[in-house]
Formats: sequence, structure tokens, C-alpha cells
Amino acid sequence: MKAFIGSVLFIGILFFSQRSIAQKWATVVQTHHFSNTNELDTFKLFYNPVNLKDTITFEIISPKRNKIYQVKFPGWALFDNGKPSYMFYTEKGWKENNYYKNRMDSIAKTDSLKIVDDQYLQLKITGFFDDKHFYRNPIPDILKQTKDFLVVGSYETLMNEPDVIGFFYHLYEGDGRMIAYSRKKNKVVLFWNCC
Repeated sequence: MKAFIGSVLFIGILFFSQRSIAQKWATVVQTHHFSNTNELDTFKLFYNPVNLKDTITFEIISPKRNKIYQVKFPGWALFDNGKPSYMFYTEKGWKENNYYKNRMDSIAKTDSLKIVDDQYLQLKITGFFDDKHFYRNPIPDILKQTKDFLVVGSYETLMNEPDVIGFFYHLYEGDGRMIAYSRKKNKVVLFWNCC
């Protein structure tokens, strides 16, 4: 009887812990033309809504339901020069002795920074797949403007492919990336990477 109760208890704990793990992650899902101009690919971001600085997984699923791209990065990689709390931590603005009036003021300001940072990250996550990040046939424009940042060996194959769709995303303070699906290579390639 003790063994039966123990196994039921173990299964219950396992079930509820798996359920809480499953509820921990949220997903942003949008469809866009990418690998095929006639069908839509599925773009997904998996993230922890409780801790936006936790690992984020970015995936692209083809119309045939194959995973064609996956990258993982910490949520703080979405911070860039626009990080709201930067203005409080500049060399000129930060005066440790003068910034906080007392302990309660310190807690209030720190909490407000966290709230603003979380709002900023949430905005970056929900806007990650906005239409403005997708470019049809981007190579000719890039060759005119920022060709120094083209990835040699990747962009050349895309030049001769019709209807290439590039997707731009930004990580960290200085890491802009543009990817596209190469039909010749039958995979997603990073063809532009800049500052």
C-alpha cells in the first residue's frame, strides 16, 4: 500500500512539475513569405514571460513543416542603445550618493527600472516579426549601400536566385543580421552581418 501511495505521489509531482514547466513558456507566432513566395513560413519565438532575460528560441518552420532555422539567445540580447535604464546609468547621470534619497527611494527607482526594462523587452519580442523586417530581393540595395557587411560565400548564391526574401533581426548592441533562404543550398543563410 505504501508503494502504491508513493508511486501515485511521484506521478502527481511529475505531472504538476511538467505542467508548470509547460506553462512557463510563451510563444509569438507569425506567418510570412520567406523560403517560398507562394506559401507562408511560420516564424516562432519561445520565451519565458516571467523572466524576459531568460533564453529565447527563434525558429522558422517551412510550409512543409520542416524546421529550417533555429537560434537561441538570452533575452538581454534584445537590449540595444535604446535600453531605457541606460539613461540612469550614464557616467554623468549616475551619482551613487545623490541618486537615492533613502532605502525606499532606492527600491522604488530600481523597481521602476525593472518595469520599464520588461516593457521594452516585451515590445521587442512582440515586434520581432513585424513586416518592416522583411525585404524582397535585398541584395541589390545592400550592394549599393552597405556592401562591406555582406557575408562572402552566402550573398553570391542569393544574387542569382529570383524572389529572395531577407529577414533582418538585431541582437545585442551592435549585431544586425539578415538571413534568407537559399534554394541552391536548400537552407537558411546569414548573408549580412553588421555593427
